[in-house]
Amino acid sequence: MYESQLKELGLTDNEVRIYLILLKQGMQNPSEISQKLGLHRGYIYDALERMQEKELINSILKNNKKYFQATSPENLIELLKLKLENLQKIIPDLKKIMEITKEETKVELHKGQKVYRTLIKDIISSLKENDEAYLIGIDENTLLNEVEPIYLKQYLNLIQTKHIKEKIIIKQGSKKLKYHNLKYRQLSEDYIGKTAQIIYKNKVAIFILSMPYYLIIIENKEVAETYKKQFNLLWKIAK
Repeated sequence: MYESQLKELGLTDNEVRIYLILLKQGMQNPSEISQKLGLHRGYIYDALERMQEKELINSILKNNKKYFQATSPENLIELLKLKLENLQKIIPDLKKIMEITKEETKVELHKGQKVYRTLIKDIISSLKENDEAYLIGIDENTLLNEVEPIYLKQYLNLIQTKHIKEKIIIKQGSKKLKYHNLKYRQLSEDYIGKTAQIIYKNKVAIFILSMPYYLIIIENKEVAETYKKQFNLLWKIAK
């Protein structure tokens, strides 16, 4: 009836059976437990030793014989607490292992009229104060007049408050916004198509200016570093 719950605490089948026998029938010696459960006494002694370490049972000498009895079931809660405490101690190390090994590429595809709003929210949640973002092919005039006029202004004011800087490569002759944290350089239209690339933290966003709008967000450190290197090359030749 209670076997599955007790096993969830890490008790073996034999430990569960011994514990329930001691709860129901009280103090027993190893020979009595062995006979009632049909187990070799060697298995019984091993299980009893482990259970004493977990403070689920204690022993008493009676007529020069060692007897065992179950401790209060409330000790099961203490056992669970101990397991939880031990687990909490290793959680930081497990997270580090995960960060080292998992580095897989996460790709999101968004479609629709409000995808740039999705991008703005993600950039704000990803970047911290004094961070930097790198943009290629952004058409500020189109964004302000057609795509996200209200949200874009709010975004620009917010990143200015957080001292987040943006380096932006635009087509020659494109509009520049007057914010002190935005730095612009221009490239020939031949280098910039109808897509915009935004590099921030470990992410690369590709915004496709077609109808409907498409947004692809790639999350991978190596991919982001590769795009950043390409951006830096273009930044050097841009004017």
